[in-house]
Amino acid sequence: MPDDVHERPEQRWAIDRRRFLLLGVGGAATLALGACGDDGGTSSATTPGAGTPGTETSGTETDNTPVEVVALPRPTVRLPFGAFGFPSPFSSNGPPGYVQMSLLYDTLLWKDSTGELLPWLAESVERSPDNLTYTFQLRDGAMWSDGQPLTADDVVFTFDYYAGLDGLPPPVISQAPQGIASVETTGPGIVAITLGSPDITFSEQVAGTIPILPRHIWEGIADPAAAQDVAMLVGSGPYRLESGFEGDGGPLLYVANDDYFLGAPFVERIEFAEVGDQFAALLAGTADSGTGQGLRDDIVAPFEGDEAYGVLTAKGGSTTGLYFNIGAGGALADAQFRQACAMAIDRQDLVERLAAGNGEAGNPGFLGSENPFRVDVEQYDLDVEGANALLDGAGYPRSDGGPRQGPDGAALGFELLVSTGQVSLAEVVSAALGELGVATTIVPAEPGPQLFGAKFSGQYQLALLGFPGPSAGSLNADPDLLRRVFSSQVPPSLTSATGYVNPAFDELAASQQVTFDEAERAAIVGQMQEIIAEDIPILSLFAPDTTFVFRTAVLEEWYLTPGRYPIDIDNKQLFVTGRSVGTEIRPFE
Repeated sequence: MPDDVHERPEQRWAIDRRRFLLLGVGGAATLALGACGDDGGTSSATTPGAGTPGTETSGTETDNTPVEVVALPRPTVRLPFGAFGFPSPFSSNGPPGYVQMSLLYDTLLWKDSTGELLPWLAESVERSPDNLTYTFQLRDGAMWSDGQPLTADDVVFTFDYYAGLDGLPPPVISQAPQGIASVETTGPGIVAITLGSPDITFSEQVAGTIPILPRHIWEGIADPAAAQDVAMLVGSGPYRLESGFEGDGGPLLYVANDDYFLGAPFVERIEFAEVGDQFAALLAGTADSGTGQGLRDDIVAPFEGDEAYGVLTAKGGSTTGLYFNIGAGGALADAQFRQACAMAIDRQDLVERLAAGNGEAGNPGFLGSENPFRVDVEQYDLDVEGANALLDGAGYPRSDGGPRQGPDGAALGFELLVSTGQVSLAEVVSAALGELGVATTIVPAEPGPQLFGAKFSGQYQLALLGFPGPSAGSLNADPDLLRRVFSSQVPPSLTSATGYVNPAFDELAASQQVTFDEAERAAIVGQMQEIIAEDIPILSLFAPDTTFVFRTAVLEEWYLTPGRYPIDIDNKQLFVTGRSVGTEIRPFE
């Protein structure tokens, strides 16, 4: 394992393993990273070769003598969770399900540990000078698992198929692409995708996320989510499903596709099996990894300092947010009321209580602590006296420590919607708001339609919800997440602010999406954070650290995918290559 595996900033990203199995309400957020270059001109993705960090053949700048290549046996990887939905592009469930699906199906581009998008099904990509057209040259020799060749026609069919999904529930992670003007073949193995307007998120959100479908399998399927016959799991991916699908939570066994277009994958078998305690299973030798949030130090202690294990820590990637239904009007629509709520809640205390001290207070500007686009904004330190004074001046009177009243004379009181697993957090928040004379009634709901249905339809007043929840990505991902969460011009989702409208923010959000100059875009995103921190449509409460532990003898270069999009720890790039960078496969016996 490299000496710096614990320290590289690009590896410290969050993972949320919370299990959300019923996701039929609303869409999931898609995160974006312009990885085809940001200079406004043409760009090309190329396969890293000798000299790429992480390869055995690289030498120093002054000594080009190749390092001796040592052949290794092909490992089996055992992952501590069962099936998350049926592993097709339309029935896999949440980020873990996307992992399982991605082993069978490929995208045009794909990330490695650097966060840059590699050529994958596409051998290369070029972006036109006007930033509208992306031209992909497909790899020669790519085949579907049933032996039929993968062609440019399959790529065109895939985008046409997604475009025809109107009225059907979207895939959880990979949304139907938006803003595409045309997709066409322009030569043998060449596909040109033209956008209606420039979009810096296209490379990651679309080219690096949308699984390419075999036309001969899917063209007759009208309801893709209902198609759950193992026989139709025909993909171009590096693995095939060896065992039958036994239902959600059941075991899965994948075996390597040795005819894969990049070469026989380094990892030969991948086993998924549900375990009760991931870290106990890791110590017992029945699993090769484990992950958790806000873990007590004694849970991690057995693995630290032991060369048999690698430990990665991700900071500031996920949060639980206090959502205000601004569309309901009244005090909820008053930014001063929301600011007072922020001043009344001891967010650092939440870190101590609910994350064993391993985490950080939530950021009113919403982006994570390791996001390079984050700027300093008002943090609303704990100040109950100041919060009460703010409400007094804003027209919410209170007499003798009793309930506070709104301008209409009615007592301020709200229902607080919360998952059944977060009632303890709701009790702390409720007590804090009670110090302001604001009464709350806690309403526990099961994750699924009961919780998410109420959020998505706006049938709530206050709510505590995890971000990114069942969606992909993290608070450290591409800052376009701010547009998708807070812009009134974006369709509502499970994680978006409810009823929030700020024309200045909407204008900035649209501008950063078409801005390819990084410095210019950063300035725009900074202004967006300042607006969010002042308006507080969602208050980020606390961000627990995420700890990932893995067995080094199995894979020594395990990493956390930057931005956690579209997946996080179980990146097939590592399973295919045995390396953390590039597409060159590590030698094996």
